[in-house]
Amino acid sequence: MSKLIQLFNPTPVLSGDPDFASALSTRPQSSFAQSEASGPLSSSRLKGMVVGFIDNAKPNFRFLVEDLSSILSARYGVAQVLVRQKRAASLAAPEPMLHELLHSCDLVIAGSGD
Repeated sequence: MSKLIQLFNPTPVLSGDPDFASALSTRPQSSFAQSEASGPLSSSRLKGMVVGFIDNAKPNFRFLVEDLSSILSARYGVAQVLVRQKRAASLAAPEPMLHELLHSCDLVIAGSGD
């Protein structure tokens, strides 16, 4: 019996940008985001992926993401980690940042440095 994973995409459809909305619906799923779960997280599921972090500009996020990047690369075989910083925690990520992460990453984590 297989289990299904339902992914929630909180990315807003950006007004006036049909290409971005289209990319969200047509981008192929990475091996991490497949509809059938293949068990607990393992190094083989993350190996070779590009993981993105959205830094919310809080003071401690840099320390957290440095440690997580090292672990993801060394232990799970992540190919690359991209870190992009918002101007402030209370502001949404700018559209160009979302575009870049959408097209460059297999997995994106919005971080908090509190």
